[in-house]
Amino acid sequence: MKNSEQKFGYKGNYGLELIMDLKGCDLSDLSREKLQKFFVELCDLVDMKRHGDPFFWEDTSDIPHLRGISGFQFIETSNVVCHPLPMLNAVYLNLFSCKEFDPDVALKYCMGFWKAKSETHSVVTRV
Repeated sequence: MKNSEQKFGYKGNYGLELIMDLKGCDLSDLSREKLQKFFVELCDLVDMKRHGDPFFWEDTSDIPHLRGISGFQFIETSNVVCHPLPMLNAVYLNLFSCKEFDPDVALKYCMGFWKAKSETHSVVTRV
């Protein structure tokens, strides 16, 4: 097996999904503009072509820990979903792409952007 196949799975799969739970994040300046900047920078970093502007949804429900702005960005090869939760100082992210990308590079960027103190993540090969 080639080195890239070990890292990204066998050639011919449907891609990777990087699932990240970031904790201890600084969400004091959370806004649609910050989320948009996040999507642009992440997609540029992992060489993904964005399609259109991101979609946003703001939770204003009676469930305090769910309140916040979530975003969804279509990319040519699938999508990026981001759920920052200010009350929990947490950001929940999924990056799914049929195009190969380096999960370690994406994870490092996401942790730095949201100033996360800790993380748990999984990489799923979609077949």
